[in-house]
Amino acid sequence: MESLGHVIRTPIYRSEFLSSNDLNVYLKLENLQRGGGSFKIRGVFFAVHRYMRDGYEHFLTVSTGNHAVALAYVANVLKVRATVVVPETTPRAKVEDMERYGAEVIKYGRSYVEAERKALEIVSGNPRIKLVHTFNDYYIIAGHATIGLEILEDLPSVNAILIPLGGGALPAGVSYLMRHVKPDVKVYGVQPESAPFYVLSLKEGRPVVLSDIRTIADGLASRPGEIPFEYIRRYLGGIYLVGENNIEKAIYLLLKHEHVVAEGGAGAIAIGPVINGNLAKDFGQGNTGNVVAVITGSHIDMERLRSIIEQFNS
Repeated sequence: MESLGHVIRTPIYRSEFLSSNDLNVYLKLENLQRGGGSFKIRGVFFAVHRYMRDGYEHFLTVSTGNHAVALAYVANVLKVRATVVVPETTPRAKVEDMERYGAEVIKYGRSYVEAERKALEIVSGNPRIKLVHTFNDYYIIAGHATIGLEILEDLPSVNAILIPLGGGALPAGVSYLMRHVKPDVKVYGVQPESAPFYVLSLKEGRPVVLSDIRTIADGLASRPGEIPFEYIRRYLGGIYLVGENNIEKAIYLLLKHEHVVAEGGAGAIAIGPVINGNLAKDFGQGNTGNVVAVITGSHIDMERLRSIIEQFNS
């Protein structure tokens, strides 16, 4: 895999602010990753590299942001063509990064589901374009699982891992890895209360799509993937739901106390179960645990960040 020098090993450290006598909370800073400041580059590099072996030179994806930025970056590095379809609501900062890396950006629809229909339409009309799906791809899932390997190497005593849950590729990969390498480590997904499609999917026993999702966690305003769903159903330890106010609070607290810039969905939400107290209940009084929260992305609109700071400073 020719990603050495482009995909970096991100740091992990104990948060003094978030930790307590019973709970050691560590942050895995994927927001410092290359290719747009998110974990997405891991799976994208692996997938594109493999598909290039099949002769593809034009890659397309649909994304609410970070995956598309990662594809644009990888395509630029590997000298291939990239087209990305994003919802019209995608933050401006993410679109600017896609264009800066040379990708063609197509804005379509008001939701991920609508943008995905457009992407599938483009691919079906041109078999020479390879769709690199943000979560419904085995190579993407495998590439993302490398985060789990780094956590085990840097913190062998880890007890639990908190991961933002959107389409599901990252928690699918990490939970599968842990079940087969260190099964006593619990992997939890974290979703917005306003977008609980995986909670509903697990109850129904099949992927459930929500047509109208409104959340500050735009990176998680997606749908459950058919491939990740099977991994999550079998290997994920559970799902925590976090309210909008706590997502905004998480962004603020990470910035204020840890000097970490994290977007709402693909990052800050991972500490939601810590700050709202739900995680501590699972460990119980007097029990200690080492928990890693994966801060998966750094993209946040400056106006939104300013608004959040003003809200909690007032």
